[in-house]
Amino acid sequence: MEKRPVKVKDRITGKEYELVPIKVWKLSPNKKRGIKMGLFQNPETKIYFRARVPDDYPEY
Repeated sequence: MEKRPVKVKDRITGKEYELVPIKVWKLSPNKKRGIKMGLFQNPETKIYFRARVPDDYPEY
């Protein structure tokens, strides 16, 4: 399982970063096709935020 960086935009600062997610999970309502979310940490402010990751990204 390879953790590769993902390009995400922080909503608080508005900057784009290329980060490796801390955790990835699938978010799907009522067993429909869902999306994958990742938990990231801003390297400057140390605040955690969630962002969408590609569907082919492995869950862990």
